Amino acid sequence: MDYDKKTKNELVKEIQRLNNVISNSITSEDAEVKQNENPNNSQNGALYNLIFNQPFLGIVHFDEDRTIIDCNDQFVKIIGTLREEIIGHNLLNFFDNKEILLAIKDAFADKVSVFEGGYFNQFRNEEMFVKVFFNSSRDNSNEIVLGTGLFEDITAKKKAEKEVELLAHSIQNISECVIITNPQNKILYVNKAFENIFGYTSEEIIGESFGVLRSLNNPKKINDEIYKSTSSKVWQGELLNVKKDGTEFPIFLSTTLLKNTEGETYARIGVVRDTTQRKKVEKELIEAKLKAEQSDKLKSEFLAQMSHEIRTPINVILNIANMILEDHYFDADEDTKATFSILDSAGKRITRTIDLILNMAEVQVGAYDYTPRRFDLFSDMYNLLYREFEKISEEKGIEFKWTKNTDNALITADVYSVSQIFSNLLYNAVKFTNIGEVDVIFSRNSKENLLVQFVDTGIGIEEEFLPHVFEIFSQEDRGHTRQFEGNGLGLALVKSYCELNKINIKIESTKGTGTTVSLIFPKTKQKD
Repeated sequence: MDYDKKTKNELVKEIQRLNNVISNSITSEDAEVKQNENPNNSQNGALYNLIFNQPFLGIVHFDEDRTIIDCNDQFVKIIGTLREEIIGHNLLNFFDNKEILLAIKDAFADKVSVFEGGYFNQFRNEEMFVKVFFNSSRDNSNEIVLGTGLFEDITAKKKAEKEVELLAHSIQNISECVIITNPQNKILYVNKAFENIFGYTSEEIIGESFGVLRSLNNPKKINDEIYKSTSSKVWQGELLNVKKDGTEFPIFLSTTLLKNTEGETYARIGVVRDTTQRKKVEKELIEAKLKAEQSDKLKSEFLAQMSHEIRTPINVILNIANMILEDHYFDADEDTKATFSILDSAGKRITRTIDLILNMAEVQVGAYDYTPRRFDLFSDMYNLLYREFEKISEEKGIEFKWTKNTDNALITADVYSVSQIFSNLLYNAVKFTNIGEVDVIFSRNSKENLLVQFVDTGIGIEEEFLPHVFEIFSQEDRGHTRQFEGNGLGLALVKSYCELNKINIKIESTKGTGTTVSLIFPKTKQKD
């Protein structure tokens, strides 16, 4: 007899019959002895032994006090402790679920009581699920003397059911469409997202061929790769699908075949994502990129054109003015000379303003060609700027110094933008200093970074204005009555160029005493 294939009800009836046989053999005189004997010498005893030792059901025998008389190995395994910790103990002690406790108590009620559910197993320290059949057996005098419980451990099954339920709930509620078809491409399942996107209800589409969703505009190669392939590898790609109303739309499909242990295909699962919005955004981004590139090109062309159209006539005016002054210098009176000096100063001011505007515009639109290289900051800036600002300082009657307190002034940076930083900072230092000196000091800080400080004894900056010094068009002295000329672009441009070169800039100033601007250069990757 193959008990692995018998139903639970048949097994219960068989055990109940065998229990009655065993119970009838127990008399009041030798009950204590008979309970521990194994009836192997009879056909019923052999049959009972076969059932008792089967591996898939836990069997326990108990008396009217629910004291455990005997149990098989599977019951010991389910409880999870030693056999000697089970035999002789009350069956009620091993369970905490009220329903299973009631089912155990009802085991002597002349009926089969059934329980299916969970309880906390104190020995395993986990929640377990069991399905239990309880029944009782009578002796020859029709007295109930033996209770029997059949325990099936369904913990794995319940956990699997929960996982399946969770997976089904997740699939049903995800934003991507899930479609399952059979090997003949007949639709077996769709989730809610499919109904929302494709416009079909599950009742309308299940049983239909997946072909109703395909677009005829897909390349034949793609259809063959997806629907004629026998590979279990995941296929991913973009193609077109058709909604219920006939609308064609782009999707991203991820699909694979499902095969059984024999390697036979029993289903195909596909996950579909509607890419209509993504395609729209991509198109908008491409168009925006083209417009931005066209705009940048126009801005670059405008900057180049403005540079040429403004600088050229200004330079012509200044050159002609200087030529006239040179031709008539000895004949000209002091007023005429002063007029030409004012003309030259105004021309240079216009040129500087144009340079600042164009340079700032170039940085803001991202058109500046940042080209770093390794050079000696001290010598390069000295050769480029020292003479110019020394002359201006002499004309103002202030001292101009260039101090080197480090043997190494090598950096890697963009030469032009760094020269503009120096030029603008020197311009401000000299312009706002009427008495005293301007000193450019090269040194190293405590972290061995190259430090350049522009120290002046000029008019200084009000403390409340310091947080705004780098803002574009920002000026401390405003209005038509201001003492100093300027457009508020110099320090804003300096800040932008410092960011390009990763230079840390700090300004310290006291009104009426002077200003110190510190440039901290990053360490170069190459060894200085």
